[in-house]
Amino acid sequence: MSTPGAIAVYTSGSGIPEHVSERPWRGVYHHWDGYPTGLGQHLLYRAQRAQGDLGAVVRQLIDEAPWGWSLCMPGPEKPEGQRLSEEVLGLRVGPEQTGAVAYVYVFDVEARRLDLFSTLDGGEGRRLSSVRFSSTGSPDLPALDLHPEETVTEPFLPGEVLSARALKDCLEGLPPLEAVRETNATRLDWVDTQQEADESLSIVFRVVTFEDGLISNVEEQEWNLVPPSARREPERVRHFLEALAEVLLEDPRRFNSFWLSAQDPLRRSGARQRESFARILRAHWARDFGLEEG
Repeated sequence: MSTPGAIAVYTSGSGIPEHVSERPWRGVYHHWDGYPTGLGQHLLYRAQRAQGDLGAVVRQLIDEAPWGWSLCMPGPEKPEGQRLSEEVLGLRVGPEQTGAVAYVYVFDVEARRLDLFSTLDGGEGRRLSSVRFSSTGSPDLPALDLHPEETVTEPFLPGEVLSARALKDCLEGLPPLEAVRETNATRLDWVDTQQEADESLSIVFRVVTFEDGLISNVEEQEWNLVPPSARREPERVRHFLEALAEVLLEDPRRFNSFWLSAQDPLRRSGARQRESFARILRAHWARDFGLEEG
């Protein structure tokens, strides 16, 4: 997921441009996971964490990282991400310099808005979507790249607040997640669960690949799946995990650790039923890999 992006801010003008070069902006290069499901979702989180102070977000992500980022999303060892230094500075980005990145995210501080542009092959710099933030940082959309299947809103399923231990019990109650193709096999193992500083719940999992009965590859990912709000709906979380197991077992190719860890339906949608989550996951797979939904 080393798809690069750019984090930027408009320097003049007003209004919502339809092309990445229509208004002047300045920004920095971001190397890793520039997708809307990765960097895009993190920028929404940053605006919410800053309680709508987009100027503070710009200072942190652009002014205080003039050489760019390897990854601005936090991790266990680097809670504020990894800035690039002058010795290993990132590539230049600007309204006329977007060839090195696939997506450009531009903040309009005065309008409290974030615009997303696609500069992928075929994207041609066009605007994909925009999110506006309230004065307290709440976005008017849960994501910059919503699929139609994610626009569903279903009744709440309140219950006892989900703990990391209860989440692990739920994972262990799922059927074995294994796929076999001729002499090769893939297995998904749940390693651990933990509560993060923002009270969300994360899952650590491994995808293990076997060839002729021997382990040929192991990929371990940390998946920040359950936001604090979803912890108040344990049945909702269980329905998603059951849908995930169902969808994975339909196609061995879906045992893709990077694709799995990018799924974020508990934040991106108002879905609460297993069938709705299954439709969302199938739609994401079809769009991410250019396949028709089966």
